[in-house]
Amino acid sequence: MTPPAGTIIDAQAKWPRGADAMLIRRCLGMGGGLAFFLLAALLVPGPASAQDGGFRAGVLVPMERVKATLSKTVDNTAPNTLVPPPRRGTLVMDEGSADTWGSGVGAFLGYRAPLGGSGFHMGARVDAALHFAAVDGQLAGVGDSPGRNQLGESWPDQWTFERKRSFGLTMEIGGSPGALASMDATVFLLGGIRLAQVELTNRFNGCMLPAGCGPSDFVSGTDARDLNHQAFTFGLGLEKGLGEGLALRVEASHTPYCDEQWTAQFSEVGVTVPTVLDAGETGLKVGVVWRGR
Repeated sequence: MTPPAGTIIDAQAKWPRGADAMLIRRCLGMGGGLAFFLLAALLVPGPASAQDGGFRAGVLVPMERVKATLSKTVDNTAPNTLVPPPRRGTLVMDEGSADTWGSGVGAFLGYRAPLGGSGFHMGARVDAALHFAAVDGQLAGVGDSPGRNQLGESWPDQWTFERKRSFGLTMEIGGSPGALASMDATVFLLGGIRLAQVELTNRFNGCMLPAGCGPSDFVSGTDARDLNHQAFTFGLGLEKGLGEGLALRVEASHTPYCDEQWTAQFSEVGVTVPTVLDAGETGLKVGVVWRGR
């Protein structure tokens, strides 16, 4: 179990090793849930009829709540560290979270096939989307000095998480129970995988001197990273025919990202800073679908 942010612990074993296992378990767990969804879709009674299927294309506009959490550990346990006691041999945990509303626009191409006469259907689509959202956050900064002016403390970094593009493969299963059939409307469940291209920009201002820093001794800089997040998406929706081969589509979904992890090396002072970025989004997509035959 990872210690909470703001913790300073005396460590013999490195925390990031345990974090690697935790991240692997999380992504495998979500992947198992998606595999279960796809297996359930395949077991629905009734053979799929390709002759009754049709290609589909459309445009979806999302409105989503985007959340990101940045966690870092200042690792002062290296044998050659210049961090003086009492911080030498410690791990300093820090974390900050922020969220914002975001929008975007996306397009998809897919295929839907009825499952015999069961009233159900299966579908699949590929899509690409542009996103417009930047989440701004700040770490609290953890240490003994009021101004975080000692080597080995966690600096109060300011950071920005910005989504750029994403690409997905999504499966759905649904039907038109009751009066929905006469209304040319269907409800459905969906699940899929995504690749999200994001940028994380970290702005820091901290002390690199073993004896401590005065106001003019701080080191400032910016670290920008382009990251490719794997993600899983789950949700449900409604599609209503508008006539002339067009339909209105509304989806509600949740997309948790697999965590990204890296380590910043400060070799000149013998300090490393393992960092973990956790993110996700929840929201609605509304759009128009062209339904081919």
